[in-house]
Amino acid sequence: MGTSGVRFYQPTVIANLGFTSIAQAQLLNLPISLLAIAVIGVTGFFADNARLPRPVYPLGIFTIIIACYAVLVVYPSNGAVYTATLIGNACTAAFFPLMWPWRVQTTSRATGSAFSIGFVNSYGQIGGAIGPQIFKSKYAPRYRESFASAMALVAVCAIVTLVTWWVTRQTEADTRRLKRARIQAEKNNLAVLDDIVDHDLDSRK
Repeated sequence: MGTSGVRFYQPTVIANLGFTSIAQAQLLNLPISLLAIAVIGVTGFFADNARLPRPVYPLGIFTIIIACYAVLVVYPSNGAVYTATLIGNACTAAFFPLMWPWRVQTTSRATGSAFSIGFVNSYGQIGGAIGPQIFKSKYAPRYRESFASAMALVAVCAIVTLVTWWVTRQTEADTRRLKRARIQAEKNNLAVLDDIVDHDLDSRK
């Protein structure tokens, strides 16, 4: 909800900073999109080497987003606000490619993965519906209350991510070990055909 609200009102916030009109503010969205592509590429490269636990990357993204939203709450200057918006929204776009490979590790086969992605995307639309309501016109042009609310919501999401990591810690570690084994085998023109069996949820039966 927090990030959806910030992204939805991004052109309006930029226009209210006094840089340009709402119509021309769309041009200032281009650097955010380009930076998002760069962040996705860089984080995806490092996440794929299996050196660090996958949840570390989404949590790192959350940390950056919260820091950026803190700048938006403090509102030191127009330039700082635009820079924080640029970095925060670019990192928001990078969160999903980092989160999905980790979240589907505990699902069963392709059907389970497809169902989980569809299910989460469905209830994820709630954030898109409620998030923009945080940015009411009465808070313009600085939207301090709105950014503070968005920051709090992202912090809650980070806490939930930590809990999810704890629940799925064994499967995540096993998947990372298998990934490293496959990378090493590929260097020797070999293949690892083993797969991971989810023991996290089994242990709770």
